[in-house]
Amino acid sequence: MSLSSALNAAASGLATAQTQTRVVSDNIANAMTDGHVRREAVIVSTVGGGSQVSEVRRDVDAALVRMARTESGKMAHQQAISEGLSNYTIFLGQPGDGLSPAEKFSTFNTAMTTLVNIPSSTGAQSAAVFAAEDLAASVRGASDTLANVRAEVDMEIRYEVADLNQALYDLATLNGRMRDFGAGTLEAAQLGDRMDGLLDQVSEIVSIRVSQTSDGQVNIYTTGGAALLEGAQVQDVTFNPGDGTFFAGDAEITPGKAGVRGIDEGSLAGFSELLGDILPRFQLQLDEYARGLIQTFEAADASLSAGEAGLFTDNGGAYDPARLDGLASRLRVNDLVSQSAGSEVWRIRDGIGAAAPGAAADATQIQGFIDAMDAPLGADPETSLNATVTVANFAAEMVSSQSAERVRVERSYAAASSAAEMVQASRQNVEGVNIDDELQKLLLIEQSYAANSKMLTAVAEMLDTLLAAV
Repeated sequence: MSLSSALNAAASGLATAQTQTRVVSDNIANAMTDGHVRREAVIVSTVGGGSQVSEVRRDVDAALVRMARTESGKMAHQQAISEGLSNYTIFLGQPGDGLSPAEKFSTFNTAMTTLVNIPSSTGAQSAAVFAAEDLAASVRGASDTLANVRAEVDMEIRYEVADLNQALYDLATLNGRMRDFGAGTLEAAQLGDRMDGLLDQVSEIVSIRVSQTSDGQVNIYTTGGAALLEGAQVQDVTFNPGDGTFFAGDAEITPGKAGVRGIDEGSLAGFSELLGDILPRFQLQLDEYARGLIQTFEAADASLSAGEAGLFTDNGGAYDPARLDGLASRLRVNDLVSQSAGSEVWRIRDGIGAAAPGAAADATQIQGFIDAMDAPLGADPETSLNATVTVANFAAEMVSSQSAERVRVERSYAAASSAAEMVQASRQNVEGVNIDDELQKLLLIEQSYAANSKMLTAVAEMLDTLLAAV
């Protein structure tokens, strides 16, 4: 080897060691930084026996990254549903807790049974009316709470859509910056970390497919194939609260909708499931129960004429089939017997439309009310409840069904969370920094640096000797 070759080899070795030191130091400094992926300086030989760093490689397992994003999207999907139902089901209560509509109906039924045995008792009449009012208030409260949940979900969707669009625009900016750095540079690796962090954020909102170009830029598509980001071109995601549809640019991506290139996981899919399926079904169950109460007591009340309201009313009026939507929020006890209006509680014994009090011991109308509550309610099949369920049992069936839905979602969330954590831990094992390993690398780099320095010193001494001999 000539002296010039030795000199070049030693100089390139020092430059290589310098780059290695920078990479390892960056790893150690960011060992606890979220999103930092361990870098490795790839060294290759050069002509003349030297060395150089060909690229700074990020230790990424592409398969694990895809799996982690898929599982985090599933977890976010179930989390959105679980948290959306939590406050409502807490208010709704459970059978046996004394607070649910089922328990309020049980109290009302007990009061009616007491009244049929002592129909002349003003106290028993008042207790039955009070229990009816308590039941109606319980149904209204559940409906109002459900409306608040819908409003909160609608707001959460707006926040998530805004965050999604911001992340897409940030990624578009990083795509542009990636062109400014050569592939395999430390700067490109740092941008790659930022990109991965944003892609992880996006994958929790919508399920995505990611493709990467040779210069490090990313293109993002929904799992259905609709473009979200291509180079610097962002397709803004929008939400239409009127019909619950989502669009990416002009392409519809509504979750679960047939015939569209939509999304199937992520928080938006969870919120969409709440708005499009679960909450409307819960609301229909409440409305059907309100309908059952109103119609049952109208049909069983012999004192009423056609079109007159019975014990339970739609804001004071009789049942109108065209106004079923939201009926639960309008369920009221008739003002003719309502104690808050200071009216005549004897009407619960003789009929709401009775012209005057009847015989004090006559329990015929009360028994008619009790018998009517054992008739099938004929609920809409969309409630997912059996049409043969009676008015007396409907509240318990409804509360049990909605509680079971919450339990199912919580179990799904727990399972998805466990899977996501397990995959993320595997990903962290691959991408994370082991400080002990990095310190050992520094020792080797130090030895390499010392050897190359010694080579430079030896070559310098040789040159000095040659020059002195001339």
